[in-house]
Amino acid sequence: MDFDKLYSEQFQPTYVFIRYMVGHAELAEDLTQETFYRIFKAKNLDRVENSAVYVRQVARNLVYDYYRKKALIKWLPFTSSHEPHEVTYVPEDWLLQQEQRKVLFEALQQLKPLQREILIYRKIEERSIEETCTILGLTAMKVANTQRSAMKKLEQLLGGAYDE
Repeated sequence: MDFDKLYSEQFQPTYVFIRYMVGHAELAEDLTQETFYRIFKAKNLDRVENSAVYVRQVARNLVYDYYRKKALIKWLPFTSSHEPHEVTYVPEDWLLQQEQRKVLFEALQQLKPLQREILIYRKIEERSIEETCTILGLTAMKVANTQRSAMKKLEQLLGGAYDE
């Protein structure tokens, strides 16, 4: 696949995925840019079977690298007490118009990264279990169990029942 075509088709879904994962618009923009920079630099698109899965895996790895680096400097008191923790919302108008979606977005940010990621794939992007397994490299049982525990946690956070 041609890089320009891949970029035009996958940029927005990749940005939205990263945005849900990290919770900050500017960071999501940076990580999305880095995702496509690494893909462009690798120049191995001819060998890729499913380019959408490949893009998502690169983006996922960058998000997890970000969380690993963040955990390494978390112990510094200056970092945690002097940097404001800003919760912003996905810049789409439809999200800002609905108070329920804001609450859901804030609750998603409180989940573990893998739980959040699985809910993004399964409930927001409406991907199948098989597609989710392919992207994450997990078994169907692991995806289903993680989804169930994530939905239970969301139920606790939101104070209501969930729909499987």
